[in-house]
Amino acid sequence: MTHTTPYILTTDNILQAIDARYYQFIIQISLLIWGVFYLDILIHPMHLVVTLFAGSITQFIFTRHLRLPFNMLSTINSMMSILILLHSSSWVWMALAGIIAVSSKYLIRYKDNHIFNPSNIGIIAVLLLVPETWANPGQWGQAMWITLFLSGLGLVLLLSITQMLASISFIALFVSLTFIHAYWLGDPIALPLHQLQSGAVLIFAFFMLSDPMTTPKNPLGRVIFGSWIGFISWFLQYQLYIPNAFLYALALSMPFVLLLNHVLVGNTYQWPKGQRLG
Repeated sequence: MTHTTPYILTTDNILQAIDARYYQFIIQISLLIWGVFYLDILIHPMHLVVTLFAGSITQFIFTRHLRLPFNMLSTINSMMSILILLHSSSWVWMALAGIIAVSSKYLIRYKDNHIFNPSNIGIIAVLLLVPETWANPGQWGQAMWITLFLSGLGLVLLLSITQMLASISFIALFVSLTFIHAYWLGDPIALPLHQLQSGAVLIFAFFMLSDPMTTPKNPLGRVIFGSWIGFISWFLQYQLYIPNAFLYALALSMPFVLLLNHVLVGNTYQWPKGQRLG
């Protein structure tokens, strides 16, 4: 007689079965709605439609050519990140950002994994190539800080603390360096508190840097990578006075993931139902 271990339904099992990308989509679409109707952030309807269409059709072309499942979750979330952070005088450049973001997943790869965070590289590429585009993370201000923080904690529950170590390490070091820098300059504590109560930092940490497909596979690697991004972001922002520092820090540091994955062995993250390239 064979004995089978009974499957025990637990909270952890339920959370592991939920695809966190649905949660990300709900948070990001809510953020866009809040920005348009309550913060008076101008997001042209044409930009919204074109960005989503450009990303979707690019995803369709690549998956059709490579005979892969046509899964849209990750693509839609990447397009949402672009719409939240990128602005342009023309819909053409928004479409270009979407095309670059999705194409990077299939054209820039190493050992069956894409190297760059799609939305990040789409935004940075267009910012560098087109003068008529700009990123304005500061538009989200301090009003939604608590809401975004709690939303980020929800993502931690869905993906697990271990998987979110890059985001947690980034926040810990970036916050620490900001306070240390303010203390060194003799600034009142209210100044770094005001600087850190920025929705943009939390949007970046929880909904861009958290991408499990482009962070190191090993937990220690994620801690090192997140801390590195935190340091580079702080240095670019407070020493070189570069706007949108964390976006540039992530784009510049993505090849570092290859080294960390080579030195520190880990397992590739699998979305529920194995939808890795979605």
